[in-house]
Amino acid sequence: MIYDNIVIGAGYGGLTAAALLAKAGQKVLLLEAHTVPGGCASFYNRKGILFDSGATTLSGMAEGQPMNKLFRELEIEPRVIKLDPGMIIKFGDRELVRHSNLEQWIIECERFFGLKGIRGFWELVHSIDKKVYKLIANNKRIPPVSAGDLLSLAKPSNLKGLPLLPYLFKPVESVLKKFGLGDDPLFRSFIDEQLLITTQNTADDAPFLTAAMGLAYPAQTYYPYGGLFFPAKQIEKRFREFGGEVKYKKKVTAIRQEKGRYKIVTDDGSEYLCSGVITNIPLWNLPALTEGEFKEYFIKVSPKQDGAWGAFMINFAIKHNLREDLKSVYWQIHVPEGVPYCESKSFFVTISPEDDTQKAPKGVKSVTISLHTKPENWYGLTEEEYSRRKNKTGSFIVQKFDQAFPMLAGYEKSHVEFGTPVTFEKYTGRFRGLVGGVPHSVKNNLLKMNSGVTPFKNFYNTGDTVFPGQGTVAVTIGASNLVTRILDKK
Repeated sequence: MIYDNIVIGAGYGGLTAAALLAKAGQKVLLLEAHTVPGGCASFYNRKGILFDSGATTLSGMAEGQPMNKLFRELEIEPRVIKLDPGMIIKFGDRELVRHSNLEQWIIECERFFGLKGIRGFWELVHSIDKKVYKLIANNKRIPPVSAGDLLSLAKPSNLKGLPLLPYLFKPVESVLKKFGLGDDPLFRSFIDEQLLITTQNTADDAPFLTAAMGLAYPAQTYYPYGGLFFPAKQIEKRFREFGGEVKYKKKVTAIRQEKGRYKIVTDDGSEYLCSGVITNIPLWNLPALTEGEFKEYFIKVSPKQDGAWGAFMINFAIKHNLREDLKSVYWQIHVPEGVPYCESKSFFVTISPEDDTQKAPKGVKSVTISLHTKPENWYGLTEEEYSRRKNKTGSFIVQKFDQAFPMLAGYEKSHVEFGTPVTFEKYTGRFRGLVGGVPHSVKNNLLKMNSGVTPFKNFYNTGDTVFPGQGTVAVTIGASNLVTRILDKK
């Protein structure tokens, strides 16, 4: 059998591309090395308790935003709840409540930080966020890769987006200074740690255009019951209903071009033929899977690794008898002294709510903790040193968790597991465990990111290492735009 397209990788980018192509009537095969879909947003099971293996938050669900549009197009209704507050940020005993309502959030920020300029800063952040989403919705050919793409962007409605362009080259730091917020260490620490979560960068180099979207996202934070895996599974189900075919435990080991078609080889020796390929795996992985001019191309365009991040993760369960639920599902805990072998000075916590019995039985909370770390902290070590570092880092974070949540500290933790970039590479196959995509940077701005289009006929890329990059919303946008290009060629 010769498929119209083979999609490699069942993360959100691959699932989106596969489902939309199958809906359009194409014969599509989806190959996934793991046993379930979701990629970096998947899960694992310990005695009926589900733990997130990576991403935990869902955004872009508001009317007209990318996830909302995707689910509507696929006629999917995921079980999600909009959170208000979107998260709570803890600085020792003090709590900063991230309200969804902009006016409430501004008042809360002014109360907490006591700084002038807060209102102007957040009003600008949310204004840019709304304008960028509108611009994205009206343009499917970003980034332009041909004269036709440029012509499609030269329409009167896009003129409204021109004032946004300077913010692509302006770091957040310069905007903070404009509003008199650049020299306050507490506010700067808060901004930097928020930006690490959303743009993989800090205020000195993160472009304000994309940073604004990252800083605004907690205003539209949704919790998917069971975890992000469940909406992914719904997309996979629709893909099958459209006639798509999925094969799990099929790790791709080679992509070859033969007689105008592509041959995909998997680790069990299986071979599949197709007219087109869409890879949802990082560009860093592609040189090892290709040969000849393809290999040379992917070596050339692979993003620099020195700025990319890995993650340290902790999962555990807590059996409790709390009479009422916690104030939020999502928390960010600041640790001013830093965390051993990690570059973040905060960690992000997801604690399953009491009514999420898909994730954990009643009376049990599934907890996921994550923060940024550099892969070089974990590679090239002896087994003994690796184990020592992992246990020291994990134990330190668990201790800080207990301090931040004294109401949970007295309950026994079970299924405690620590993960490093080495762990992530082992289970996801991502090169050196690099996650979160390519950091958004003024020096290497969005316009310089690789397009999902390659010089090779019917060979495309999606995922977090091509435009527009990081996060579930971004890879969904990228995959949707890619499908538009593919179908327009037919």
